[in-house]
Amino acid sequence: MKIIPFKEMYYTDFRVCEAMSKPQNWYERGNVYCSLGKPKPSHTLLWFKNCRGRITSKTGEILHVERNQLTYMTKGIEYTVDFYDTAPNQADSIVFHFQLTDAAGEEITPSVLPVLCIRNVDVSMAMAMEMAADEFRKNVVCVPEVTAVIYRIFAQICKKQRDADVKNKYAYIRTGIDLLENNSDMSIEEIARQCGVSEGYFRRLFREYSGENPIDFRQKRRIEKARQMLLMDTFTIGEIAQELHFTDIYHFSKTFKKYCGVSPSRYLQSEK
Repeated sequence: MKIIPFKEMYYTDFRVCEAMSKPQNWYERGNVYCSLGKPKPSHTLLWFKNCRGRITSKTGEILHVERNQLTYMTKGIEYTVDFYDTAPNQADSIVFHFQLTDAAGEEITPSVLPVLCIRNVDVSMAMAMEMAADEFRKNVVCVPEVTAVIYRIFAQICKKQRDADVKNKYAYIRTGIDLLENNSDMSIEEIARQCGVSEGYFRRLFREYSGENPIDFRQKRRIEKARQMLLMDTFTIGEIAQELHFTDIYHFSKTFKKYCGVSPSRYLQSEK
């Protein structure tokens, strides 16, 4: 299974499928969960809604979890969870199970060990998780609703870790990162000047940050946006080229084919 850390998943086209969710009461189940000898068949997000817990991996790593925190456990892992402060007739926790792959269908994971993802679940996220679990309990065909919540959780986790990484190690070039992410037409020399660093230093630090050179990074963001606009079926190819600041339709089509393997029109036909 390929490991892609949360901060890198911020830029990764990944897929969530076979999603399910349900509320759990651990008071009536002895306050212990154990998967030792039974590797998990799916990835897990576990929200400690009304309880605390201690997660112990098969290899002995321990993760302490407080009330209203959310954790992630990868597929294939073996672990135990001890639950504390549970009570009868309540949802002590809410669990999400799912499969996770990259765009090519290869299985991926952000961490091989249990990890604390959200230290304090906000009201909006809490409501979304509660509604998804409740709908799935009443009607298991509501998979899209559960899947949407999982994507939302991952988006929040990935953005927070990416922002923390930028704030700390890559603070010098944060302005440039934001400009490239927002499809700025500025040259790399101009972007480096905005950051107060040389172009060479900016390019080196940016490659260390993203794994790509700035030009490829910007082009990939543009092409991903173009794919989304094509599927909306409300823009012509010419309008998309203009909106995303390509020189002309020919330049847009050539760049699109470079990154997607097919022309915009062929891509649109294959998705219909």
